[in-house]
Amino acid sequence: MSGHGHPADAANAGRAATTTARLQDALAVACAVYLVLLQTNLALALRSVVFGVIAALALVLVTRADVRGKAALSPPARWLAFAFLAWAAWSAASLGWSRAPAYTAGELKTDVLELGVASAAILLSLRETVVFRRYVATLLVAFAVLAAASLAAFAPGPWNDKLMHHGVGTWSTHLVLVAPLILLVRAPPRAVFGNGRRATATAIALVALLLASARATENRMVWPALLASLAVIGAGSALRWPAPWRERGRARALAFLAMALLIGTAFVDVAFRKAESTQAPPASIERSVAEDPRLAIWPLVRARIAERPWTGHGYGKEIVGSELARELSDATLTHAHNAFASVWLQTGAIGLALFVAMLGAAAWRFAGYARSRDDALALVGIAGLAILTGLVVKNLTDDFFVRTNARFLWTVVALLVAFGERRLRVRDETRRSATAGIAPGESRP
Repeated sequence: MSGHGHPADAANAGRAATTTARLQDALAVACAVYLVLLQTNLALALRSVVFGVIAALALVLVTRADVRGKAALSPPARWLAFAFLAWAAWSAASLGWSRAPAYTAGELKTDVLELGVASAAILLSLRETVVFRRYVATLLVAFAVLAAASLAAFAPGPWNDKLMHHGVGTWSTHLVLVAPLILLVRAPPRAVFGNGRRATATAIALVALLLASARATENRMVWPALLASLAVIGAGSALRWPAPWRERGRARALAFLAMALLIGTAFVDVAFRKAESTQAPPASIERSVAEDPRLAIWPLVRARIAERPWTGHGYGKEIVGSELARELSDATLTHAHNAFASVWLQTGAIGLALFVAMLGAAAWRFAGYARSRDDALALVGIAGLAILTGLVVKNLTDDFFVRTNARFLWTVVALLVAFGERRLRVRDETRRSATAGIAPGESRP
């Protein structure tokens, strides 16, 4: 009996592999379009159609054993997946005791089910490094267009923040999400774009757009969040690449210090402008902080948490929104204005523990990447840690771990993890092949 397979079997396998690759590429295109549409409130109907396409393609691909094998996760990444599933399951269970079941069901559909499907689709779609490069390029181009639009709208005066950008709070949070991705523009060429003059100029232009758009939002917390992200990037880079930092330590330290001073100055400027716009003279930052409506919201939120400390009132950012608005006599004050208090209010101490575990698992996975000897993988890890840090800081006084921000966050996390896991698999395969004396991609006779 021959040790070689039948030529027809080899041809069928080749056709199947080609079909799978085309399905993955189609899924990647659909996911990229979806990520672009998440950044704007234009074309909402189209976004729903694209999501349907994503779900259908992902369902087809997940039935293929070869795709599942290539999307296999390392133990730290599996822990992240388990943490997400546990948080999602507990959030879904809150439908059973929600004080507003119809509202909770709607929020679960958009914030949990859609988020989970999109994140899984990203993992299934990333078959080559070039796909990751195209994802990042698409996200940054879309960001640049919307950031430029925010500046154009802001130029003659206060901008219509809901025309294209979901509102100031959502867009300013989105800026914090996108900022660390700019770091990947100067990643090693085989991983993302390169580290030459063109990449440097592109990164500088994107940073300038980011800061200008953040200034247009007049949002205060975007600046501490960006500063926290910058600190993670600086510290992570210095720890991961100590030799270059020692060689060019003064220049790099001055560059980071200049950026930090710029962000700090912008924060103080926005704080003064905010005080002037909301107070009668003499306005002051101290008075602005003292009169912040959050100081009135948080005691009420604590009281609501105490009513159901373990299970919460049911999933949904505004699950007790009507009560808060009525007690505060302000129709706009309908949620906790702190992400962790909001999760506790919705899903209790158990839900909060699972939410924190999910963030911790993501941070642990990215920290593992950051320690890698692979420079591209280390950059992805640092970018992931910066995103998580910035989002946590941004949401200390608000709650944007929901809706479009949440879906964009976790799909980007899935994108970074998909790239990281693929790099690890390629590295392990190369090592095994070298140990066995076989070139990568070659098979034994």
